[in-house]
Amino acid sequence: MDKKPISRLLPLAIMLCFGVAAKAQSSLIPTTAISNMPVITIQDMNLDRNDYTILKSISATATVNSDNKRSKRTITEENNEFKLIYDIVKHDGERYLEYEECEGIIRLGYIGSTNIYNSESNYIPAEEIVRRLALYRLINLAKEYGADALFEPTITTTATSKEKTLTYKTEASAKLIKITND
Repeated sequence: MDKKPISRLLPLAIMLCFGVAAKAQSSLIPTTAISNMPVITIQDMNLDRNDYTILKSISATATVNSDNKRSKRTITEENNEFKLIYDIVKHDGERYLEYEECEGIIRLGYIGSTNIYNSESNYIPAEEIVRRLALYRLINLAKEYGADALFEPTITTTATSKEKTLTYKTEASAKLIKITND
């Protein structure tokens, strides 16, 4: 095989790789781990009481801080599970958040048939992250107990501020349902 054609293609391949990497850079999203679990409401249950078991009630919490400086927004989990940094960029008189870096993994939980990827932006607000993190923890706890579904989950979030830092705390709770197999 003639090595000259391959050697001529190498610079082109390198240019294409760098071009793809530069384009991909603008659409980066933070590293995420996602859990999903169905939710059952009283109306959905259409089951006899003998068809399911309520295993127990559980709850999970999450706390996230958003440090809002003039040129950066840094979102961190209270135990340093992750740190997400956005640059605040001004363009044509508007301010935008541009993803800079992520340390660790952001864990996000979704219930029901939620459209997980419903935004074209790579910005995830701290108040969304804290709710999704509490749900992620709730879902994983439910899986440890062998639950088939969450029964009417409740999610509450509080926010406090100190100087330029906002702290969001979320508690997610639900009863765990196990469908009886015949």
